Amino acid sequence: MSSQSKRKPFIGSSTGLTLGRVLGAPVILSWSWFIAAAVITILFTPFVRTMSGGDLRMSAWVIAFCYAVLLFFSVFLHELAHGVAGRLYGQRVAAFELNIWGGFTKFEPKVEEDQRKSATTNFVVSIVGPIVNIVLALVGWLLLRIVPDGSVAWLLLVALVFANLALGVMNLFPGIPLDGGWALQALIWRATNSQYKGTIVASWIGRGIAVALIVVSVVVPMAAGQRPDYVTIISTTAIALMLWFSAGDAATHAKRARKMENYDLDQVIQPAIAATWDSEVAHALAVANSMGAAGDQTLIIVLNERGLPYGIVDRHAVAGLNEEVAQTSLIHEFARPLGGWVGVPHEITAPHLLESLTHRPKAEFCLVMEGSTLTGLIDLQEFFDELMAV
Repeated sequence: MSSQSKRKPFIGSSTGLTLGRVLGAPVILSWSWFIAAAVITILFTPFVRTMSGGDLRMSAWVIAFCYAVLLFFSVFLHELAHGVAGRLYGQRVAAFELNIWGGFTKFEPKVEEDQRKSATTNFVVSIVGPIVNIVLALVGWLLLRIVPDGSVAWLLLVALVFANLALGVMNLFPGIPLDGGWALQALIWRATNSQYKGTIVASWIGRGIAVALIVVSVVVPMAAGQRPDYVTIISTTAIALMLWFSAGDAATHAKRARKMENYDLDQVIQPAIAATWDSEVAHALAVANSMGAAGDQTLIIVLNERGLPYGIVDRHAVAGLNEEVAQTSLIHEFARPLGGWVGVPHEITAPHLLESLTHRPKAEFCLVMEGSTLTGLIDLQEFFDELMAV
């Protein structure tokens, strides 16, 4: 058992396959990606058969799946561009995640007092992703000139050119949660020195884009005298709902951050230590109880076999154990699942904490770190209750 975690603190935990590490951060393939890959494969297979003159049968499914893989590789390059830009501005990447919506680059929270510098960083990090997709579309278009028409490579290139162009252009739209929305937020933030104003404006534009997507999917076909395609309407509505609710989350966090500029986070930080998966209950309790006046109130966060926060110990459940059981029982047997979490440095301010939660709206707890040492935990529901009472 240890009160320290040897891993670097990073934002949140993601579930899925870890494909490797880039820029020191894990590349995670979310389980939801497989749903997206299946849908893309099903929708792209008829296109492959049509463009090949109907000659391809079962192999059309293989080609369609290859397209899904290549498309998400394009998404990875998009996210990698965000990560590289962030590193150039002193940020540390926590994880690259590929999921049903595309992907997401998570950065470790950073306390930045220079607001104009922080706004500039956000603008550059946001804008590079769509630019990469547009460059990929251009490269693909140039390659089409040397690839035989109708070949498998030609089919994949045609699809990737249009997909990357669509991804690049769509992500440049100036509405949160799209990259263009975060870029607009950064520009307004830099011009007005108000991150709040930038977020509110860009989030309302994001909601407008969501509504426009649904309207266009219905109105454009009808204006052309055609019947709206139900598959298009359903997929567009799903994307629009994601945009609408993500924009709403961003606006909510911005409003909270505005209220919390002078809020003292120490009011809601509970002392905590980390315990390894195979720690004995007695030893974990001894370490927790040695934490001065707060000893009996110190929370115990259990790490799983990979060293990641897994659960939180029910102190009431272990308090009544006799000495023999406490000496032989392992601490993880008394831990309940921790739920979604986000890790932050101890010196973080309330506004910076809320900023780090912008992309983690489902987080339930905040793990407070001093370097690599876990020192506290914030129950985010309690934090938000305090916030709304301000």
